[in-house]
Amino acid sequence: MKRSPWFVLTVVSLVFGTFALESLIAQQGGIRVWTDSEGRQIRASIEGFQDESTVIFKLENGSSVPYLIAKLSDVDKGLAQTAFGQQGLSTKVDWENPEESENYVIKSVRRQTAPGYVDSKSGWTWQTKCIEAKVEYKGSDASAKGNVRAYFYTRDGKLLDAVKKPPRRQDDDRKYVNAPENFEQGEAIEAYFPLTEFLEESDWATVLIAFGSGSDWSVDTMPRANLKDLDFPEKEYVFPNWEPVDEGDGPAPGSMSNAELEIRRIRVEDYKYSMTFDGDYRRGMPCVSAEVRATGEISPGDGKVKLHVFNDKGNLVDTRRRPSSAQIDGTGTYVENPRVADESWHPVFFALDKGLAEKDHPTYVCVFEFGGKTAAVVESSVGATLDKLDFPEKNDLAPKE
Repeated sequence: MKRSPWFVLTVVSLVFGTFALESLIAQQGGIRVWTDSEGRQIRASIEGFQDESTVIFKLENGSSVPYLIAKLSDVDKGLAQTAFGQQGLSTKVDWENPEESENYVIKSVRRQTAPGYVDSKSGWTWQTKCIEAKVEYKGSDASAKGNVRAYFYTRDGKLLDAVKKPPRRQDDDRKYVNAPENFEQGEAIEAYFPLTEFLEESDWATVLIAFGSGSDWSVDTMPRANLKDLDFPEKEYVFPNWEPVDEGDGPAPGSMSNAELEIRRIRVEDYKYSMTFDGDYRRGMPCVSAEVRATGEISPGDGKVKLHVFNDKGNLVDTRRRPSSAQIDGTGTYVENPRVADESWHPVFFALDKGLAEKDHPTYVCVFEFGGKTAAVVESSVGATLDKLDFPEKNDLAPKE
């Protein structure tokens, strides 16, 4: 007995159901009546396309069925071709199974205390809490270039910090270790990424580790997370069928609205704890110290603090573009530029080394930049004021009310 094409279509659905794709388009609110070239009709919605000549119908019983567009009526043929032209061929992304490198292997990701000092953005810290990533190169070459990166996210998947390579640290023998640029075949390497005060105060929830080179990468998260919800540059390599959606520019890290910057306690002093001075860590050295903070609506990010140095005639003679690394209260924590996550005060220190003695340079301007805003204060033994001094950020200061 001769079977109609629509009967065959139903049978084929049992065989080709595995070709179903994610829903691309719902014509006229979803299910509609489709007519073939001989006038026969079925009710179905478009679920996707197997290729440019084959539409995948989803029938009312839930079956997914591939069907040649050429067999449809002229009207419905046009509708299907238009839908394909608007949506194109879609390939399902398996977010549970990234295509990871066989050469660059991540063996484990865990919380661990670093064995010695670790250099972070806030300075050197003794036996600090870290994320330890154990990695190994297993390629065919004796060694290969590579990198280990860490990305930290909030509970809702917002990127807090991207660390492009492990910081310098000490090993178990107190020898300093730099991040390797070449990985020896079969040698397991531990990379440490500090859980800084900034990350802890920002309530980080997930870390993603990426290990590889070029377009060859492996990734892992702690705790286990849906990679679909996380943004990271290596995503296109481990999910080659994924196409990023351009959603426009979001708020930059540290961007704020209705917030203010403050600087207090700027003074010249001899700092009793350790700080970098003429290329070495020394105690009791002269410096300019201050505290900075942001208040109001804050999006966590990096702050920048600079020091402009003026002579007794009010001329700008030097600029320190970042604070010196300085120990806090004799502990194992060192600070430089602040990581701003809340309304806390952040101490900063600028060593008066390399000839910047106070007697020759009586005026200092401390500048704090964060979230597109700028604040400045002056410390001067000769009575200089901000309005009488010239420095690059002066025009960025908020006008006085």
